[in-house]
Amino acid sequence: MARRAGRQVAAEQYYDAAMSILAREGAAGLKIGPLCRSLGVTSGSFYHHFGGWAGFVRGLLRYWEAEQTDRIVELARATVDPVERIDVVKQLTVALRHDAEAAIRAWAQIDPEVGRAQARVDVQRRIALEQVVADVVPDPDDARRLAVFGISLMAGYQQTCDPRDRDLLRALFDDYQRLILSHAP
Repeated sequence: MARRAGRQVAAEQYYDAAMSILAREGAAGLKIGPLCRSLGVTSGSFYHHFGGWAGFVRGLLRYWEAEQTDRIVELARATVDPVERIDVVKQLTVALRHDAEAAIRAWAQIDPEVGRAQARVDVQRRIALEQVVADVVPDPDDARRLAVFGISLMAGYQQTCDPRDRDLLRALFDDYQRLILSHAP
């Protein structure tokens, strides 16, 4: 941990600050100097903590995957009722940091490591969503297509809309939820 005004700065604080910078400025704005200034630590503490930029990026991508994918899957699976589980996934998806995710998607186009992480996250999300949908929609082909549709809806929203417009995203996912339920017996 790095010191900040007499307290410890954990890796998660670096990652949260990085997500905020990504949301505001995109990947081009994510640099060691601004990141350290936002936390009130020195670049020396950054290097001590992560070893270098590559170590930081690997950690940030693992953190993003855990917080924005694994945690959501875990929370959704904790809901017993399959229809209610769809609503939980919808609410958690709307609450994601879509502005930072849009920046990660753009970054993935120019950085192979970020691209691999993005692809892995999309696959994990699709599989998890397919499992949630399959608990309501009995036809496996329909469940698979609906899961692909949901992931495509989210990624498309991140790339073509203002990712801070949660009202629009909520309305889109309300429509998506109705579509899923229309396939239920």
